[in-house]
Amino acid sequence: MRSVQRILAVFESFTATKTSLTLQEIADRIELPKSTAFRIVRSLEQSGYLVRLADQRYCLSFRFTRLAGLVKSTLDIREIARPVMTDLAEKTKETVAIHTVVGRNRVCIDAVATSASPLRSVIQPGEQMPLQGGSASKTLMAFMTKSELSPILPSVARVTKRTQSDLLAELATIRQCGYAISHGERLLGLSAISAPIWDINEQVRYCITVNGPSVRIQMHEKEFIKLAKQAAAEISLQFGGKGELAAG
Repeated sequence: MRSVQRILAVFESFTATKTSLTLQEIADRIELPKSTAFRIVRSLEQSGYLVRLADQRYCLSFRFTRLAGLVKSTLDIREIARPVMTDLAEKTKETVAIHTVVGRNRVCIDAVATSASPLRSVIQPGEQMPLQGGSASKTLMAFMTKSELSPILPSVARVTKRTQSDLLAELATIRQCGYAISHGERLLGLSAISAPIWDINEQVRYCITVNGPSVRIQMHEKEFIKLAKQAAAEISLQFGGKGELAAG
């Protein structure tokens, strides 16, 4: 198992901005001695998964292109997330949803609810609402680029009656902690906890959210934050993104 983890670590050392690496850079990234890294890299080169360039740097080979073509073309975030969402809904006994951004709205693209608890928060796939209050909106805004966020920030500040600097400070905290929480921001008496889902391009276009009555969410807040972050990390990993849990 350790050998497999080391091989995967070598593959994941390469990024869109670092498509070729020296042996020392690989060793540093996978946190192994250079001699150990060399044996792994050499084996991968001989197997055709790595190519050594003329400048002695390494890059991924075209074998990955062939393997990528075998990935089911219709596999989307809903298919990947569904089992994780169902598991999270069973653990929390609350409604779990996936949200994304369309224009200046956040849109629910899938939702799972159990019948175990009364007073469930019912969210329907396709439901849209402005990017304003609520944990899902804040999570999605927190990971927008500056050019995406700037046009909508003034209206969000106006509607929520907050300063833009206060909003930016909260979004920065959400990025650092890896989750957002809201109590009664969208509807009085309802609370939600959201965590970002990373894709293969190291971007956040989706988030997973646990919704429910504030009295229950607040009672289990720490536990639900942990579960939501774990679920987001699991989906991210399967979606090609980074699956690490943020601190906080």
